[in-house]
Amino acid sequence: MHSETAPTYLHKNPVIVLGMHKSGTTLISETLHASGIAMIDTTQEGGYDDGNKMEREATRCLNIALLGCEDLESVRITQSLDVATTTLDQRAHGRAVLETASRNGAWGFKDPRTLLTYDYWEDLIGTPQLVGIFRDPAEVFRHYARRPWWRWIRQDPMYIPAAMHAWCVYNDALLTLARRRPDMLLLDYAAFMSSPLEMSRLEKHLGVPLVDRRIEGMRRAVANRTKAYVIMERVERSWYGLDASHIQAELLALRSAQIKMEEHYA
Repeated sequence: MHSETAPTYLHKNPVIVLGMHKSGTTLISETLHASGIAMIDTTQEGGYDDGNKMEREATRCLNIALLGCEDLESVRITQSLDVATTTLDQRAHGRAVLETASRNGAWGFKDPRTLLTYDYWEDLIGTPQLVGIFRDPAEVFRHYARRPWWRWIRQDPMYIPAAMHAWCVYNDALLTLARRRPDMLLLDYAAFMSSPLEMSRLEKHLGVPLVDRRIEGMRRAVANRTKAYVIMERVERSWYGLDASHIQAELLALRSAQIKMEEHYA
């Protein structure tokens, strides 16, 4: 499906894919791009394992500039942007990015950092089409904790706590925004990978037939609340007052409420 045949509203109101790192945002972006909604600036070769995260370069770079996080690892970028502090030049830059991206039809972008800069983009766009995806914190934690623990402790003892904190910050922001914008579609990564329901919900939400880009076996980390995970969850509650299990439960409950509403109006 070509972008010019996508619904007209997608030409003016871009699709913004929101979610924590390692939560499925790349897969959603790849799916939309293959379905005629341009999610990147240019053709990029390779898949996720080749470093192609399906992020529009212009919006990604602007998010980094807005947050002043050029030299920070992704899990250490957790401070939300105060939109009141943005400059006229930054707003003009954003308008230029949006004008360029919208010239060729239906489009969108994804970058986990957008959860920290969302108010900036909403001020410029108005009402973008929102798709949020979340993943069990134990699955995401397992990704970051793959390497032997002694190696993390020796090289960077705060990396694992930082990863847990990032999950909580990003998904708490997702939850807050989903409550504020009930028209956001909330997807569960585990369900998206294991059943047709989430793909069907995404199609109906956007009104676009989708090309299925899921690959069996790509869900490499499964939820396993190990002793290390439980310890990090307790540390996060103690240090920051954020509870990963509670945030996850609230996201799941909100998604379930959406599904009931969708079924009611089907």
